[in-house]
Amino acid sequence: MFVATDTPTEPEHKYITNDDFAAYEVWCRPHIEAFNPLPSGPLYHYTTGHGLIEIIGSGELWSTQIACVNDSSELLYPITLLRERVHAMLGSTGSQVEFLLKKIDEGLTEPKISTEGRFLTCFSEDGDDLSQWRAYGGGEGGYALQFDSLFLRNLPPPVTTILGKVEYDRSNQDRFLQTVLTGCIRFFLDGLEKNRAPTIDAWAAEFLPYWASLVIMFAPYIKHPKFSGEREWRLVYHLQDEAMPRMKYLQRGSMMTQHVPLRLMMRDGQPRLPLTGVVVGPCRHKEISAVSVGGLLRTHGYSVNDSPVSVTAMPFRAV
Repeated sequence: MFVATDTPTEPEHKYITNDDFAAYEVWCRPHIEAFNPLPSGPLYHYTTGHGLIEIIGSGELWSTQIACVNDSSELLYPITLLRERVHAMLGSTGSQVEFLLKKIDEGLTEPKISTEGRFLTCFSEDGDDLSQWRAYGGGEGGYALQFDSLFLRNLPPPVTTILGKVEYDRSNQDRFLQTVLTGCIRFFLDGLEKNRAPTIDAWAAEFLPYWASLVIMFAPYIKHPKFSGEREWRLVYHLQDEAMPRMKYLQRGSMMTQHVPLRLMMRDGQPRLPLTGVVVGPCRHKEISAVSVGGLLRTHGYSVNDSPVSVTAMPFRAV
């Protein structure tokens, strides 16, 4: 189910009924899944040599709170697009829809991404990309971990971590956002017609946060077209209480960043990675590094037959 799982619990709702909950989720599921195709090949996570050693040794893959990623301003892009859709409709609808659109616009004016309980882990369809070796592999001595993408897409319950493909095409983005907005209007008006709340303000105050909790997860999967060369997929984790004791923190330049080590699978009570290979990035001694990576994998119980080590086709001088 490609829908956020950390939705508000029923005791917090006075007016939304169980039938409403079901109708909203039944509507959201196919629309959001249609926006996000199944992966068709392996996915790669770029990291430094130190990062590789830590990831293989711990069996965990770090995720980063959305405001702490390299360029958190990119996360405002889908919000900007949605506001554009709202503004385009203002002044051309009935009074009830106009009221709703203004409420949505107010809520999007100052998004609080610094307190969002969502964490990102980034992947690429390309396991040997020069720009990503430079950006994430540290220039020399970087590595790309190859993952079973279908395993990542179908993680076992509870569904708190969702893999999605980043959409760069503006027409697809606009079409999806308009669909989400149209659904919001439809269910808002339906609640008014059924007198779910005593006033339109009371209904908006309850309906809008719940609707947002169902669709807000789409935001990390919409990026500006200029990033299309990354061919990115993102694993989005919705923070749960169980992760708090395992949280990690790093001081990076002007801010402290938050991270959750993801436990994607377990074996004999220990975290394990759904690895299908490792690519050694550009460096002066690729073959020696490849032998060492094979040893690192065997040391931590991975088979190099199941997770083979390969080397980049990029010459070191290109980095």
